[in-house]
Amino acid sequence: MTLIVSGGLRSAWDVAKAIALGADGAVIGTAEIVALECIRCGNCESGRGCPRGIATTDPELGVAFDVDWGSRRIINLFNSWCIQLQEILWRLGMKSVRELVGRNDLLSHRDYVRKTSRLRAGKKAAAG
Repeated sequence: MTLIVSGGLRSAWDVAKAIALGADGAVIGTAEIVALECIRCGNCESGRGCPRGIATTDPELGVAFDVDWGSRRIINLFNSWCIQLQEILWRLGMKSVRELVGRNDLLSHRDYVRKTSRLRAGKKAAAG
């Protein structure tokens, strides 16, 4: 079975966490449209569509969007995420993203870490 994760992935770190939790891949549509300067107005599928010309069938609004500029933005997004993922893998001593799949042992929940640290500090103060 192949597990593809989506929803709320906004950075290379989010993708790395999803992969460490067992995902085989990720869908990052929202990050892509935000890279194209989407203002998240919610008009994509209603009326004339996107006032920025990103997702519209209206020829008048469609001219507002420069495809070459948009292509460059998406290429920059993916290039940046690629570099960030390589950095994450390097920090973990891995050579391939395949090595990261299912490695939830590398993750820790920040709230649990903070609570544990406070509990340990409290026990040391009480014992000392």
